[in-house]
Amino acid sequence: MALDKEFFGPLTLHQKVEEPSIFKSDEAEDCACVLCEQKYVLPKSEKDMLTHFFMEHRLVIADVNQIADLPAYVRYWKSRFKDHDQPYFCTTMLLDSKPDGTKSKNEEYFLLSDVLPEDKELRSNLRQSKLEKLLDRQAFEREDKNYIKECLFCRYVSKDTRASYLNHLYEKHNFHIAKSDNLIFVDDLVDFLASKLEGLQCIYCEGLFKDRTILKEHMRKKGHKRINPNNKSYDKFFIVNYIGDTKPAQKSYPKVKKIDDNDSTIDSDPEWSEWTEENGPLITCLLCEHTEMEYENILDHMERQHEFYFTKSTAGMDFYQKVKIVNYIRRQIHLKQCLSCDTKFDDRKNLEKHVKETNHWTLRKEKWDQPEYYFPTYEDDLFLCFIHDDDESWWSNDEQEVDKRNSMSDSISKEMAMAVLTE
Repeated sequence: MALDKEFFGPLTLHQKVEEPSIFKSDEAEDCACVLCEQKYVLPKSEKDMLTHFFMEHRLVIADVNQIADLPAYVRYWKSRFKDHDQPYFCTTMLLDSKPDGTKSKNEEYFLLSDVLPEDKELRSNLRQSKLEKLLDRQAFEREDKNYIKECLFCRYVSKDTRASYLNHLYEKHNFHIAKSDNLIFVDDLVDFLASKLEGLQCIYCEGLFKDRTILKEHMRKKGHKRINPNNKSYDKFFIVNYIGDTKPAQKSYPKVKKIDDNDSTIDSDPEWSEWTEENGPLITCLLCEHTEMEYENILDHMERQHEFYFTKSTAGMDFYQKVKIVNYIRRQIHLKQCLSCDTKFDDRKNLEKHVKETNHWTLRKEKWDQPEYYFPTYEDDLFLCFIHDDDESWWSNDEQEVDKRNSMSDSISKEMAMAVLTE
């Protein structure tokens, strides 16, 4: 993979998002110092432990937040430091002060980092081991059909998959968290959202309100019926944050049970049951922030305003190729880079002017035909929902066709997961 590529975590259209942080386990675990028997409970006392390393042993661990399993990392180096002292493994640095700040010439400090091949391999192995467990957990959440949960907004009780539950939230209440295939620890996520609503707190802006009616109206009018991508509390629920900048997360399209509008099992709560939308969510142009409710209208906009003919450009391509095309364009536009020559610009207007003047609408296959573009650039990109093969409809009710696409998608997911684990 090219080293100069710029990667980023899950985005939401029109929102700026910081780089995702690598996962940290919330489970308490005892951990002894690498060079003495002082013990700490991680992750609660992580800062105290790292301070101890520096003050007592003059040891600094580089990029500690990028280590997938810090307790296992520390245990490994504790065993290795029994065989050799710090200078053998660490980069030695000379500073003009002691750990307490007292001035002193040429004081030695030690940096343990992945510059050392052994350390780099260790970090990679820990990451792979953690990722394997996470992918197993995600696979269970996708396949488990015994998820019982009451809707956040009405009395409907899901007794199927987690994907079915999320689909109900979206179809009945226009509440879109994310595609189920991009999520992990869905149970904890739903409980987290429920606690906010029970506390009369807006899920997006986290403002507090007097009662449910006022909260409901606020979230509807402000478009706050979604999670805030800038809120780092949600990072642990997105699989891409664990995979980081290696390869895309697993991607597939599981069958979702459709809920009948007249389902007698739904005993609506008067506080929330009317929270439905006659108008569906908006589709965003691939090249600017213009939105439309209809897919055909957004295609027409791109042709009139940008002279970009998506249908013609993707003629003869299959479903997965079109998905990669869309995600590639989204990424390039996000980075303000030309679709063809990768020239970077300060703003989108100059980028569009360049593309038009140079006729760089032609998309080079070696650029977009990469596994990373199976994964959506934006979590809420509804443009992807309207993509289908030229000779079929993505929304086909043909059970065999759905099974076929599921099978193809699962195969791709498996290939991408293996690519991640062997990176």
